[in-house]
Amino acid sequence: MKTKKWIFSLIVLLLIGCTAVTTTEEPDETAVPEPAATNTPAEAIKLESEGPPMIGTPETEPTPTEDENKQVSEPVTVDLGDITPVPIDATMVVQPAPGNPGIKAPVVEAMTELSERIGVDVADIELVSLLEVTWRDGSLGCPEAGVAYTQALVPGQQMILRVNGEDYYYHSGKSGEFSYCGDPVPPLDSMSVPANPLEPIPGQDD
Repeated sequence: MKTKKWIFSLIVLLLIGCTAVTTTEEPDETAVPEPAATNTPAEAIKLESEGPPMIGTPETEPTPTEDENKQVSEPVTVDLGDITPVPIDATMVVQPAPGNPGIKAPVVEAMTELSERIGVDVADIELVSLLEVTWRDGSLGCPEAGVAYTQALVPGQQMILRVNGEDYYYHSGKSGEFSYCGDPVPPLDSMSVPANPLEPIPGQDD
């Protein structure tokens, strides 16, 4: 009888052992799965900033300004054909003759006219005198045959230029415009005046 009980107990133990070995462990639905290994936030930001390699220069759009009232200047193309040309003042300026700095413009003009008349350089022309005169009539001391002139005294000037020892005369009236006179008549009276505006008039106190 004891032998049967021992055999029965042995069978029960064997059955329990087989059951323990063959039983599969079911997963626990309440267990929280561990997250897969991922990059840290710093590494993720670094990867996003690096991005894929770029070929060529990336096109960037202008960043709008915060101030809506602020205007961004745009390049302007100017058509030169639309520009109105400004005329240049072509008035000839007579320069002082070499060797005679600062002399009056009418004197320079007379020297230039004489240089062209006789074919010499202006530098070779010498200013002998410039006189304030009173002419006897409207001929201004240079009458022409067969021409009638007003018989009245006319104030004017007489300029004497010299080239190689020979004197040349230029007369003017009220207008102050000098003309060449090949056969001059002496004026009624005369007084020397400076050819340079900075020179004092003879007979006047400084």
